[in-house]
Amino acid sequence: MKEKITNIGIPLALLLLVLALVTTALIKHNSQVKDDAVAVTVPIELNASETARNTSIGLIVTVGNENAEGSEWNQAASGAKVAVERFNRSGANITLVTEDDRGTAEGAVRAVESLAGQNVSGIVFASRGEHTQQALQAAQEHGIPVIMPYEESGYGAWSLRPLNDAMRDVLEQHNASSTRVVRIDQEDFSGVAVPAEETLTVNASTDLGQLAREVTDATAEQGDSATVVINASSYMQARLVKALQESGTRAKIVLGYEATSPTFSEAFMQDNDSTVINALSMGFNTSDAVALQADGQGRSMSAFLQMVRILNETPTATNALGDQKFSDVAHAADSRSHDAVVALVRATERASSAAPEDVRESLATLDLSASDGVTGPNLDFSSTYAVAASPIMLSPTVGDVEIRNPSAPDYQHIIWFNNGD
Repeated sequence: MKEKITNIGIPLALLLLVLALVTTALIKHNSQVKDDAVAVTVPIELNASETARNTSIGLIVTVGNENAEGSEWNQAASGAKVAVERFNRSGANITLVTEDDRGTAEGAVRAVESLAGQNVSGIVFASRGEHTQQALQAAQEHGIPVIMPYEESGYGAWSLRPLNDAMRDVLEQHNASSTRVVRIDQEDFSGVAVPAEETLTVNASTDLGQLAREVTDATAEQGDSATVVINASSYMQARLVKALQESGTRAKIVLGYEATSPTFSEAFMQDNDSTVINALSMGFNTSDAVALQADGQGRSMSAFLQMVRILNETPTATNALGDQKFSDVAHAADSRSHDAVVALVRATERASSAAPEDVRESLATLDLSASDGVTGPNLDFSSTYAVAASPIMLSPTVGDVEIRNPSAPDYQHIIWFNNGD
């Protein structure tokens, strides 16, 4: 593997070493039966049983600029297209029906009603924010199961992101040794409300450079024993990190779940002369770095990334909405939306029919692992927060593991990984 990493966060060479050590320890101490069933080489295609081979899956995305709530996950939702392609290349005929909710409650409800009218078996709702709630209620009334890869649960929907309370516990443990905590909250943004000595609020009109200088001055005496926690959208988090680093802050910077979106990576790297990011984020171990693990999860992630590469190199392949070439979104296609589709297909396989009510009943009893095609931690849908793992602190590196997009040698993006702490 040719290394192509700039000096940002933790270099890939060190990342490989850390992952190797952590993975070896995990394999030695706690191999799981279902994981052992994953072959040494995982086929790129995913097989579906007869019940699921002709099903339709709904996908709701938010298209727009940063003023459209939830738009930061739009390109990430292309992972759903990858999952459908993997099933269809094995002979299935699964249809992905995609709707744009435009970041509004009315648009989201219309999207659900449209998908209900097209008889989808389930919905992947790849957005976030308050505008999703009425739509979740509408889906519940229709009996349609919904999986939220990037938003908290509501109205009977399942979520693949961590519960805010769980992230708060992780963050409080991390902050226990901090001599000073400063929290920066974006106006009208719901984040992880951890205790802090000082809380600042920002919005679109805030002079972020001035605010960063004030935070740097306020934490100068404590240095790296101080912590700055940021609750904001992907876009705002990226701008704040840049401003804080330019101001010379030595405090540790901790970001929220939204920093794991491809949009954060793009926003941070754009027009940025710095090749260093000194920050942590929170979430699950679901990035491209998982493909470097010598276990079933690593092999499953590798198969996902290989299909991303195939679609990236296919001139006729498009994104989920069909309005862009897939190669334009290949860098952002995310494993979490992929796993949400896999879960709905597996639930349909085990259901008495592809009707949404039957799929919903089946999904509520489902346990999935890498052997079923999921790329992240195991999933247990007996809980509305289905990821069967605890959230962790994630460290950044930048580059590419050269499976997703090997034809772009200069392409670099932020990868969040479990550093074993």
